Amino acid sequence: MWQARRDVLRKKLKGQGMAAVLIDSPANLYYYTGFTGGEAVFLMSAEDGRGFITTDSRYYEQVEKECPDIPLSPLEKEPYHIVVRKLLGELVGEGVSGGAGAGSSVFGNAKAVVGIEAAMPLSRYLRFCETCGEYEFILAQETIQESRQVKDEKELSLIAKAEAIGDAAFSHILEMIRPGMTEAEIALELEFFMKRQGAAKLSFDTIVASGPNSSMPHAQVSGRKLQPGEFITMDFGCVYQGYCSDMTRTVALGKPSGEMRRIYEIVSEANRRAMEAVRAGVKCSFVDAAARDYIADMGYGEYFGHGLGHSVGLEIHEEPRFSPKCDVVTKENMVITDEPGIYLPGKFGVRIEDLLVVKESGCECLSHSPKELIIL
Repeated sequence: MWQARRDVLRKKLKGQGMAAVLIDSPANLYYYTGFTGGEAVFLMSAEDGRGFITTDSRYYEQVEKECPDIPLSPLEKEPYHIVVRKLLGELVGEGVSGGAGAGSSVFGNAKAVVGIEAAMPLSRYLRFCETCGEYEFILAQETIQESRQVKDEKELSLIAKAEAIGDAAFSHILEMIRPGMTEAEIALELEFFMKRQGAAKLSFDTIVASGPNSSMPHAQVSGRKLQPGEFITMDFGCVYQGYCSDMTRTVALGKPSGEMRRIYEIVSEANRRAMEAVRAGVKCSFVDAAARDYIADMGYGEYFGHGLGHSVGLEIHEEPRFSPKCDVVTKENMVITDEPGIYLPGKFGVRIEDLLVVKESGCECLSHSPKELIIL
């Protein structure tokens, strides 16, 4: 699996005139090598696929176990930038025009081109540029990330398991919510339950927003006590064997007002309309519009400011996204959230979020928690 992923990446890089790639983000290290330690650098030649992992002694044994087909270049007394320079010399040569992997025909220079990630710290990038002056470091984020957009069957099964843990956590918390509990207590119980069910960690900081706090899409969990007659929005997810889940549900504690019911129904219908619009071959902006236009037609367009959804995988926020600005055409087995919301400042907010798998003629919903308005 890891070798096949590297082969696809190598061919893309070579076709773009790059001589090598340098990967150092934890998610992409895992995706292309299987290394779970996170702190390392992977270098690969675009010409023949040869590569090295360099890291420090904390991870030597782990690299040997998880990446037996990739040579380890130990990081001992020399820093990363010195070791990287030596490895680039071995993989692509001196980097001048006419040498192995030279990229002058594409990028207009005489240096070998090395693709890097956008997540690389600026300090590391500047040090590489200073030390490895015979190479040109070019942002290759889209090329590196592209393969991750479409999930294979193994990835889909792990995401589905992570989402199932979230579904179980939601059922569990419904039995515990009562007036006087704090947002922090609910968040803690959700997190504890998901880890007890096999989650390795949270996929993001849990959001529990009650009453007027729910009008803030990313409200910070507080010590506010729940009160009857208000909404509680819970946005949470976990990581299972490296893959993330994400789900939001809004429930009412006690009898909701007529306005609260109306807003909930509009958001629920927007969620449904977006789901019906999802299928392989449509633009992401088209799906976003299915929900956004409906909310606007209902008179609440100004109260839905964020994008409809984002892709989920090894990271909680991946590309592409359901947003007015994203015209990426969806492909089968992309995994993207559907999370419309309406937020009335100082009053309350409603968000309903499902995790969808794009299919040729529709979508598969991985979230199975009920979406009708639950009144506790």
